[in-house]
Amino acid sequence: MRRLFAWRAFVSAVLVTATVSGCGYHFAGSGSLPDGVSRLCVAVPGNRSSDVRLAPRVASSVVSEAIAAGSDAAVGCTGDAGVLDGEILSVSASTITRNSDGDGIEERVTITASFRLAGDEGAVIWRGTSVTGTETYSVTPGMDSTAARSAALELAADDLAENIWAGLTQRF
Repeated sequence: MRRLFAWRAFVSAVLVTATVSGCGYHFAGSGSLPDGVSRLCVAVPGNRSSDVRLAPRVASSVVSEAIAAGSDAAVGCTGDAGVLDGEILSVSASTITRNSDGDGIEERVTITASFRLAGDEGAVIWRGTSVTGTETYSVTPGMDSTAARSAALELAADDLAENIWAGLTQRF
């Protein structure tokens, strides 16, 4: 009885593996940098928002996204590499859900940024003029939602980094 169960489990695992690998499914994070750029130096972006910790967080998130995709990347490196620099243009929050009294109970924070990738000689290889990252968070009417907004901003920075990487590697 145990052999039959083990055999069925083995066959099931093989079928699942064959199905997943043969269907074209792939994990996020794939793609390579354009025009032969093999290493990425990420500059801490300029920041027009009032969220002072956001710029280093965005740079760190972009590096994490690049490393997860198998690329060599670092913040503030120098040398023979493509340089990704940019600017956080704005951070906005909008109410997306209200309760029966009309009070906002859910908000969405949006980071809008502009980035460009320059090659070894400084020529612009890629430009993203209005890249966004968003995240939704809950608010309680009459209560301070600063902590929830800060946590949402961190997740929005991760989303922004994913969208920058998708633009760089032209994944759709």
